[in-house]
Amino acid sequence: MRKLLAFVVGWFLFSFMGGTSAAEKIRVAFVSPSPTQSPPWIAKETGIFAKHGLDAEVILVTGSPRLVQSLIAGDVDYAIVGATATMRARMRGADVVILATATNVTNQKLLVSRKSGIRRLEDLKGRVVGVSQYGSEADAFARIVVGKAALRPDKDVAIIQLGGHPQVATALLAGKIEAGVIGGLALLTAQKSGAVVLTSGVELKAVAPSGTLAVTGRYVQRNRDSVMRFMRAFVEATHYFKTNRDGTVPILQKYLGGLSSEQAR
Repeated sequence: MRKLLAFVVGWFLFSFMGGTSAAEKIRVAFVSPSPTQSPPWIAKETGIFAKHGLDAEVILVTGSPRLVQSLIAGDVDYAIVGATATMRARMRGADVVILATATNVTNQKLLVSRKSGIRRLEDLKGRVVGVSQYGSEADAFARIVVGKAALRPDKDVAIIQLGGHPQVATALLAGKIEAGVIGGLALLTAQKSGAVVLTSGVELKAVAPSGTLAVTGRYVQRNRDSVMRFMRAFVEATHYFKTNRDGTVPILQKYLGGLSSEQAR
């Protein structure tokens, strides 16, 4: 009888207090506004995170090396970041691990000014190419492009870091550099303003994971249940992206400000 009474009281208190515990707060950072970075946006906007008991703050931190440093420092719990910076940090002994990736080919593109006279990869000799940060996905792709032209990075072609994709696009359009590696929303901005795509990761078949989801090993060990719930939400959001175009487009427009419905599709 006492056990029954305790059960009834416990059930009543559980129901009175809402029946569920408060959602777990997490911080998720993405490195650039790009469709490959969209699963956290979708999971947040559609309530998928909430469904899995997560209250996610989704923020932008530009520059993959910078974001990896923030992840290692514990400033964010999850990072959608360039694989190059993640693997370099790992090889140097940092406690970072990759859980998933959106694609197997880099989404970076090399853009040039119409007035630059650059029409072929070989025309890059003696020119300046801007990238977001040294050690980033953009930097790695720039060096792949230069190698494809049988040129030497930092000898035949100057590669300079400008801080982020928007800064590269701004410098290119202002004529301060002649070529730049750009991805995400900044790519659309540059193209709208007259910059020309000379080549892309897809065209060169540059194998490199893109939209990489990274965490620290210690976070996984301490929060295994939370990480499992996050991964379920991540996969569900990816499925939503691939199967629900009408629902996805408004979310892309929100995070890729200024994107038209046609571009988002």
